[in-house]
Amino acid sequence: MTTLGNTAGEDLMAVPGLATFTGYLRGAGWDLEDDDGRTTLWRPGPDAQDQQIRVVLPASENVRDYAERINEAIRAVAYLEERLPDEVVSDIRFGGADNVSVRLTPDAPPGEAPLLLAHAAISALRSYVIASAAALDNEVLVLPSRLPQRAESYAARTRVSAHPGSFVLSLALPLAESGTDEFGDALADQIPLLDVPSQPFGRKVASRMLAVAETAKRLADDVSDGRKPISSFGHPDESNANATELEALSLLGGPDRDAYQIRFSQSPLARGAQEPRGLRITPGQQRILSEAADFLRTRKSRPAVTVTGLVVRLFREGKLGPGEAVIQGVDDDTGQARRVRIELGEADYTMALRAHESGLQVTATGDLEIRGTRRSLRHLTSFYVIPGLGDD
Repeated sequence: MTTLGNTAGEDLMAVPGLATFTGYLRGAGWDLEDDDGRTTLWRPGPDAQDQQIRVVLPASENVRDYAERINEAIRAVAYLEERLPDEVVSDIRFGGADNVSVRLTPDAPPGEAPLLLAHAAISALRSYVIASAAALDNEVLVLPSRLPQRAESYAARTRVSAHPGSFVLSLALPLAESGTDEFGDALADQIPLLDVPSQPFGRKVASRMLAVAETAKRLADDVSDGRKPISSFGHPDESNANATELEALSLLGGPDRDAYQIRFSQSPLARGAQEPRGLRITPGQQRILSEAADFLRTRKSRPAVTVTGLVVRLFREGKLGPGEAVIQGVDDDTGQARRVRIELGEADYTMALRAHESGLQVTATGDLEIRGTRRSLRHLTSFYVIPGLGDD
C-alpha cells in the first residue's frame, strides 16, 4: 500500500494498488473505454446518473504522480456514488464494505471528543452491529444472553475510524462474512477484488441496521406526539427492532444524549445498493428509544392470554403439592410458538403430568408476563387437557 502526500489540506489516505483499484471499478460496473499504453480511460456503467464522468488511471504504479492520479480517481468515483472518498477507500481495502458513520456534536475542538462520549459511542456501535447480525438468525425482541458466534465473529471484523468534523466515527462493515482480518493482506500483493455475492451477509446486516434506525426514529416520533403508546415497539407489525438495537441507538449520543447524525452508505460491489441515507436522532428520540428497550426487556403483563400446546417439562419439590410446568405451544397474543411457564396447584399438576405422559395438548389462560426471554402465565383462570381421539 502507498500513502498519499499531504495535498491542499487533504487528509492522508491509503492508496490501493493499480490491479486492486481496476478490480474495484470493474466490480462496481465501470467499463474500460480506452487504453493507449500509458493510461487507461474508464467510464461509468449504463445505469449511472452522470455519464459524463471519466476516470483516468496510469498504466503503471511506477509513475511519479501515481498517488495523485489515484486520489483524483477516488474523488471522481466518490462523487458519482454520492459517497465520501474515505468510504470508497474502505470499500476497496475490504474488497467490499458498507459504511455507517455517526457525527457527534461534543463541545470540543473539531476531531476531538470527551473520552466518556467516545467510549459510549464506540460501545454502542459494537452492540448495534452484533444485535443486527444476531437478529438475522434470531427474530426475537429480546436477544438471549448467549449470542450466536456468527454475530460475534462478524462484529470482530468490522473496523472503526475517526475523521475530522464535529467528531465522526466511521464503521466499515465487510460484505463478506469471513476473510482476512488485516486490511490489505491480499491488496498489498495487488490481487484484484474477488466477485461479491449479490446479497452477502454484510449487506444484510447493514440493510437491517438502516431499516431499524428509520423505523425506530418514526415510532419514537409517534410516541412523543401521543399517536402511539410505547408498547408499539413490541408489536411485530410495527417494528422488529430488538431491545439491544434500540438501546444502542439511544446510547450513541453519549451520557448526555446529545443529538447525533447517522449515515448509511452501501457498496456498489453488491447488487441492490441503496443511495446513502442520513438520519438525525434528537435527545428526545434517544430517551424514548431507551424507554422502549427497557419496555421490551420488562414488558408489562397482558391479561387473558391463552396458550395451547404440549407439556414439555414438569417440576415440583415433592411427590405431592403444587409444581411448575412448561408448555411448548402457540399463544393467542402473538400466534407464535414459544415456551411458557405456568404454576399449578396439586390437582392441575396431576392433570399436566397425565397429559405429558399421554402426549395430549393442554390449554392455559392467565396473565402473560415477560422478563427477558422468560415468559410466564400468572393468575391462571383456566387449565384443562384437550382430549385425544377416542377419549371420553
